[in-house]
Amino acid sequence: MIIDGNKYIHFELYHDTGKTQQWKVRNKTSIFCLGFILWNGGWRQYTFCPSENSEFNNGCLETIIQFMNRLNKGKRII
Repeated sequence: MIIDGNKYIHFELYHDTGKTQQWKVRNKTSIFCLGFILWNGGWRQYTFCPSENSEFNNGCLETIIQFMNRLNKGKRII
């Protein structure tokens, strides 16, 4: 499943445990994996783990934050 983020990025579900989900954040043009959104049990919320050498502008970071807020609010998107 792919969820549109903004003009530059989208979110791709790559693992669903039934309780939590794991998402890849990808560049729409190059399909480069910019990072992962994963459940962090210690923090009891989803966190963003950026890939090495990835760069983000404020718009992309806001999109990632909004997506994580949706995940954290319901713990699952689907």
